[in-house]
Amino acid sequence: MKINKKRLLPLGVCLFAFAMVALMADKQWSEKQQQIDLITEFYKDHLSRPDQRQASQVPPGSFYSKELEALVDANNQLCYALSRGDDICGYGADGDVFLDAQEVSPSLDFERAGFRAERVGENMVEAVFNVYPDMGAAYERQIRYALVYEDDKGWRVDDMQFAQGRSMREELQQENDAVLARARDLADTAGWVFNYLGNEDMLDRAVRFIDFPVQVCDQYGICAAMKRDDPRLLQALDVLADRNADLTTLPKSGEIQAADGKVVGIGPLDFTFRNRAWWVTKVDLRRL
Repeated sequence: MKINKKRLLPLGVCLFAFAMVALMADKQWSEKQQQIDLITEFYKDHLSRPDQRQASQVPPGSFYSKELEALVDANNQLCYALSRGDDICGYGADGDVFLDAQEVSPSLDFERAGFRAERVGENMVEAVFNVYPDMGAAYERQIRYALVYEDDKGWRVDDMQFAQGRSMREELQQENDAVLARARDLADTAGWVFNYLGNEDMLDRAVRFIDFPVQVCDQYGICAAMKRDDPRLLQALDVLADRNADLTTLPKSGEIQAADGKVVGIGPLDFTFRNRAWWVTKVDLRRL
């Protein structure tokens, strides 16, 4: 039997095209499933943990995109270095970001939460669950995850979108900006410092605002550079605690403009702006 090569060629082309279409469809299905699996597996792990996990505690490179991880890291570093008062600092520090709640049912787990995830757009996965399953639909949460593909890691979360149009990226940037703004505000820094100095039980908190080594001058004009653990520093702070500061002399918010190296004296303390914040750089007991 003779084989008609003229007929085989179009047939081969058709079969090849069909195979390519099937391969592309399978690849697209696989990528869509990978997106859903990323979010589902994360929640299986998250809801099995006995302790709450902060946004900054997610293992590097495992969940966030490089850009989002950089924002989370910046937030963590800014809070550690510049948030020196008693304000809560850290994205989601007062709740659970991934559950969009401050409190959840003590018995909550993956199964009881009724978790489900589905794609709701191009590279977008919506997670739906209930943080108080016994309390009804009022406690249902919907969080959308915008995903991006990174060559070295695969699909990663580039943003989280919550109810009322809230966005993880936007909230992180807002908090980072707020931390920097407070650190640049001399009124905020001085307010915390003199508040702590007014209470002998809080002198250690005032130390958070001191840039070491700090210059300390006693009542007789003898000055020395002191480290954090120098007992003479605590003695000087005790003297300040015994003298109630005149808080009416504190600057108003925004009254003093920050500039690198700028020094402003308030009562017995000199504040210097450096490293993105105001720091106590001199304690002069002669100015009491």
